[in-house]
Amino acid sequence: MRAQYEQACRAPPRGAHEWLNLDVGGRHIRLLIHGAAAPSDRAIFYFHGGGWIVGSPSTHADLTGALAAATGLPVISIDYRLAPEFNAEDMIEDGLAVLRHFLGRYESAILCGDSAGGALALAVERNAGELKQDIIGVASFYGCFGLWANAALHQASAVSDGLDAASVRRYWLAANRSLGMSPYSIPALAHAQGCPVHLLIAGRDPLCRDSLALAKTLEEKGRPVTIDMQAFADHSFLQNPLLRRARESAYRGIANWIDGLNSARPEARHRRRSSGR
Repeated sequence: MRAQYEQACRAPPRGAHEWLNLDVGGRHIRLLIHGAAAPSDRAIFYFHGGGWIVGSPSTHADLTGALAAATGLPVISIDYRLAPEFNAEDMIEDGLAVLRHFLGRYESAILCGDSAGGALALAVERNAGELKQDIIGVASFYGCFGLWANAALHQASAVSDGLDAASVRRYWLAANRSLGMSPYSIPALAHAQGCPVHLLIAGRDPLCRDSLALAKTLEEKGRPVTIDMQAFADHSFLQNPLLRRARESAYRGIANWIDGLNSARPEARHRRRSSGR
């Protein structure tokens, strides 16, 4: 299934890019880095979608390349471990390992991801510990957060799209081992302390209520949340060549949100210099 997905969805990277194999903790993490040579004090760390069971930086290179072009920032796309061989905690640890490696080079990080990767990006920020001081924003694009009381999901009939309730339930179980509390669930992600959050929502996506419910809960906790609702777009529309206007609008919104983030963080820079990083 992974090979078929890779063959069907592989997108050749465009523009300046490089592949890197990062050796951490006895394992290899493959990275696709867009714009690595561009001078910048911050970078985007990207987690691809695919239900936590398929996908890679190659299958989402069109999206990450466009994100780099829209924001002018380096984008580091992470080939994290997949379910069912590995679980949510393993995926989060891969993201944290990459952050630890690069936060000596960049002063601050922005975490982004689509679909399953949107939940992973938020979970990495939630579990970042001392690294959290260097994460200035998290963006989730049409994420999945385990909202099972979702009529739209249960009414979805396009099984071929993999967005019916039974399919989403299988993805969730593969990564989380249960339908209850997980690092990707709204109760786990809804905490008061943290950076601003950007939620890109597709109005025709059966999972749109996941993001709306997360936004409501985050706002109740006092987190700054920006919602970009693309009312006539479907799940994964950032990779749909037929939805050019929605894609362009979404990338403008993401770029403007990133421009508004405060990346000065003088106290964080001081701590890095003091620790020799």
